[in-house]
Amino acid sequence: MKTNYPFNCWYVAATSAEVTRGNLLARRLLDKPVVLYRSATGAVVALEDRCLHRAYPLSEGRCEGDRIVCGYHGFTYDPDGRLVGVPSQTNVPRGARLTKYQVQERSGFVWIWLGDPGAASLRPPPRMPWSADGEGWTSSVEALPVQANYLLLHEHYLDLTNVFSMYPEAAPPDIHTLPPLEEVEVSEMSVSHSRLTAPTRPAEWELKVAQLAASTALPRLEEGSFVSPALHVQRYVIDPSGATPYTLIRIQGFTPESPTATHVFLRIQRDYARGDDGVTEYLRTMFHEMAMRDTAVLEKIQMRHAEDLQAGMAPRRDLNVKADRAAVRARQIALHAHGGRQS
Repeated sequence: MKTNYPFNCWYVAATSAEVTRGNLLARRLLDKPVVLYRSATGAVVALEDRCLHRAYPLSEGRCEGDRIVCGYHGFTYDPDGRLVGVPSQTNVPRGARLTKYQVQERSGFVWIWLGDPGAASLRPPPRMPWSADGEGWTSSVEALPVQANYLLLHEHYLDLTNVFSMYPEAAPPDIHTLPPLEEVEVSEMSVSHSRLTAPTRPAEWELKVAQLAASTALPRLEEGSFVSPALHVQRYVIDPSGATPYTLIRIQGFTPESPTATHVFLRIQRDYARGDDGVTEYLRTMFHEMAMRDTAVLEKIQMRHAEDLQAGMAPRRDLNVKADRAAVRARQIALHAHGGRQS
């Protein structure tokens, strides 16, 4: 399968908690090997994970201060990627330098630019105003691997009509089908949709985390956004027009590892029961288990695509319905940013 992801885009390389001082984190991003670590100032450094000498992964080496020492022959590199030490000789080959990637750390995510270096400043990482300072929110974050193309994930989360088949326990008891999408807003690089349900009694998980009375009937607002090829955001609000709405946001960074694998960076945050660690763990576990069901489905779909490819079949066109409006548009935007059609 050929690539279908744009390179000129900011992607999540890691959560902030994953990149620590004195440790090397290896990650394959857009089919490029990258090593990440923190300098003495706390800044994140991202370099090509390949020694210039014999292609050994630098992530298998060690940190010495702000420098990386290759675990094979001891070649040493500074945070700018320059080769500064060769143990077997006193002089260092002039101009020997690794590729250094631009990174920005925002709201608990480390963003990386793997495309044209000159274009990075023209497109900052996606804004996440509801997470900018962490105030007013309680959250959990984790990184998950999915053996499926990143567009399958975008399409999956832009169509939640599968809730009744895949996780019926999450649906409020009085709702048996989702209302049609009320709005699908499209810009040059993003797609957003929203729907409002009729008032309904709480699902079991809502009873536990929001402490609602079992007989309370309230509407739900569900909003989803393809923010960029790298980011999907879903906002779920209980009683959106009430005096005290309960807002939960699922933020997901989708970073291709390769054309058939994706790193998912999942954050669940809420503005209620903020001091309750039990609620945090309950929601983390619930959404993790849901993500595992999603992963199983998407990996099976990817496997079918691989079987078609191995059989020499031309790509088959999916049948789309009205609920797929946002997903179809998101795919079009991503493929346009990539510069062509999916192969």
